[in-house]
Amino acid sequence: MLIPEEPPYLSGLNSYYLSIDRFVEHLQGEIGSGCLYCQSAGQEVLVYFDEHEVIRGVIQKNGEQAYTTRDMAPVLQSLTTTNFAVTVYSLDPNAIFFWGQMPPFKRAQKELQSIDIRLPDLVFRLNAKKIFGFVRVKLIGRKERALLFLHKGKRLGGSYSWGKGGLDSSDESYNKLLQLLQSTPALFSIGHFQKEQLRDPRNAPPPSNIPGTNVLVSDLDRALEEFLHHFTVLVRKKTKSEPIVLLKQEFINNLELYPFLDPFKDIFDYVDGKVHCSNDVGRDKIAAGVVECAWKVIQDNRLEQKFATAINGCESMAVFDACNIPVQRL
Repeated sequence: MLIPEEPPYLSGLNSYYLSIDRFVEHLQGEIGSGCLYCQSAGQEVLVYFDEHEVIRGVIQKNGEQAYTTRDMAPVLQSLTTTNFAVTVYSLDPNAIFFWGQMPPFKRAQKELQSIDIRLPDLVFRLNAKKIFGFVRVKLIGRKERALLFLHKGKRLGGSYSWGKGGLDSSDESYNKLLQLLQSTPALFSIGHFQKEQLRDPRNAPPPSNIPGTNVLVSDLDRALEEFLHHFTVLVRKKTKSEPIVLLKQEFINNLELYPFLDPFKDIFDYVDGKVHCSNDVGRDKIAAGVVECAWKVIQDNRLEQKFATAINGCESMAVFDACNIPVQRL
């Protein structure tokens, strides 16, 4: 299993003395988002949570495939079999989104040594291969550690033993790691996430129109872009948070209703003001799910009136109406 490299928020606990479900509720109020790492001689358990709910549990017995669940019941059942050492990590909201949805991974069998290849050269090679995975850096003879995450070969962020939050994308922490490597040898362990590969939604030609309507797919895409523009501007101004991270967290909260909005399925994305959709799911279904989840974020932040005013009168609202997607909620 992968666990954050940052210093734990709490450590030295034992599951025998804890009511895990109540302990998670306490942590939700105290730190907001994070994870529990529970370890015994034959099993490991991870529980990821944000301030609202348990995002995912991961259970892995030694030598077996990991099992993931959003239900706490299997987690609690596993923790009753034996005593577990329990460690708590605090994770920032953007980090819990990443850690809580981390796909299975496969490690390379052989570790690499820094005397054979420099870290920048290794990252350059992995970038050329467009890998989705990680590089764990273990400095020999020192306590510092790092875990670098790569998405299509580019450095997404890192978890550093001297940092906090779980997903630091700054150059400052990465440069500190490079400075340490100048004087200290290290071992590099590479892992590849086993992500289901769909065709690139950005290259897939869209169908000409929404079935049962006269609305072009391109028109609905533009309508959704206008809707999300108003959403991001208002939410960022109010919360000082990254609106799309909040939106994707809401996708995760509603996977039973909108499984196609799972951020790791590559069916929907919103980047630089543009929507990108796979044709594996009807565009009207995607748009309806995005609108619903966006309104949940708006309601959680009590921005209903301001948002309704912002989108009132937008030309694109007629496109949503033609597709039977209710946009105004007041």
